[in-house]
Amino acid sequence: MWQAVESRIRVSSHLGLVSWMYLHLRVDVHSGTQT
Repeated sequence: MWQAVESRIRVSSHLGLVSWMYLHLRVDVHSGTQT
């Protein structure tokens, strides 16, 4: 049971990091094309 919880936390944190990087990349591209 504990192993499953640990893996779920790892996956959720990984997804959060990916979405955060994706968001920042999109913002950078948007601001870059605006100027």
